[in-house]
Amino acid sequence: MPELTEIQKDLQALAACIRGSRQTLTREEVAAIRAPVLIAVGTKDVVAGSAQALAALIPGAQALDIPNRDHMLAVGDKVYKAGVIDFLNQRA
Repeated sequence: MPELTEIQKDLQALAACIRGSRQTLTREEVAAIRAPVLIAVGTKDVVAGSAQALAALIPGAQALDIPNRDHMLAVGDKVYKAGVIDFLNQRA
């Protein structure tokens, strides 16, 4: 089987996130994640929980606080966009 391209890997990861978005992982499963992870959460988000607490469980994960944003508005914020671009550029 040929090796997957980075785009194919990204699409597979996205599909897995969508399919498993309601699945709860154990602490051991979270600690076993070996992919680069950015956890971005609005500081007014009462749904997602603590970005820092989750990042502490995943080896090498980074947390990004999005000031004054809730669960619905965080991804449209310029802090989120800049943080994602910076995170991806660190891996380029």
